[in-house]
Amino acid sequence: MATHATATCTDCGFTGTYETQPQADYALRRHSCDRQRMLQAREARVAARKAASGPTRDCTCPIARHQHGTHAAYVIDRCRCRPCRDATAAYERNRAKQRAYGRQAYVPAGHARTHVLHLMSQGMGWKRVAAAAGIDTSVVWKLLYGDPSRNQAPTKRVMPKTADALLAVTLDLAPGAKVDSTGTTRRLQALVAMGWSQSQLATRLGMLPSNLTPIAHGRRGVTKATADAVTALYDELWSTPAPPSGRHGAVPTKTRNYAARMGWVGPLAWDDDTIDDPEARPNTGTDEPIKGGHRVRLHVEDVEWLLDQEDHTWDGIAHRLGVRRATVERALYRAGRDDLVARLTTNTRGIAA
Repeated sequence: MATHATATCTDCGFTGTYETQPQADYALRRHSCDRQRMLQAREARVAARKAASGPTRDCTCPIARHQHGTHAAYVIDRCRCRPCRDATAAYERNRAKQRAYGRQAYVPAGHARTHVLHLMSQGMGWKRVAAAAGIDTSVVWKLLYGDPSRNQAPTKRVMPKTADALLAVTLDLAPGAKVDSTGTTRRLQALVAMGWSQSQLATRLGMLPSNLTPIAHGRRGVTKATADAVTALYDELWSTPAPPSGRHGAVPTKTRNYAARMGWVGPLAWDDDTIDDPEARPNTGTDEPIKGGHRVRLHVEDVEWLLDQEDHTWDGIAHRLGVRRATVERALYRAGRDDLVARLTTNTRGIAA
């Protein structure tokens, strides 16, 4: 709209632009100097209030360290500095926009809390959970325990992105976390049954025999690092009998005899998917072990059928059966199917070549 006339009051500072001079004169006569001064004073107060910084309060939380310029510092620490007030204003604007779009600002925290507690029951610390989720430790602390210093109960609601991040965390134990020692004990006993002495195993693991013996006898717990080291050694030696050592090479024989007296069984008595299960029992040859409702004999039959269809490798067979390669190997050795072992070995070498 084109403007050609201006109305200006020299007393109160009222100004206006209009299309015609008569309109400008009419607006000048109709305006109120008192009202104009009142509006100007109100604008000045608003501007001064926005520019001013209120009381500044630093964070005193024993765990969290809230930073200025955040909504958390405004709410929890009651800081009214300019950055905290601006952050809260932006937070409220975004919250109103999300509500207008029909999006939830918060979701119940129960599922996320249950998941974190489940991970903790398996040995994963809550700080490690927070780091894996990429969120601040104070969020997880309040989710679990609330804020005793302020008499606040555990968090009832969390933001959707916080809940999603926590629920996405999987079990990842620290090397020093305590784990169930059943599988570690069974693996050590199986290697002893193969003729590997406890002293030899301790040397390979970088341990003292006095520390390894209680683990082999199931009298001491283990850490994740120890369990992983024993598993790696077991995967390396499970099919390799101990070489002759000691006077007249008698150490392996004495070691196997000791294992027999103790009732320890060799690697072929265990499957990889059951050796860590405290309820599982070894296959000593009197009965075929059951895995997933099917006897291990079915693995051998499946291997034979798959080889008749196509020249599979060890890894290909294991992938088709949904088990580890070592499980297939032990099932074939246990069943005495050297012919299938030879076929798979030949196929693997052919592909490697």
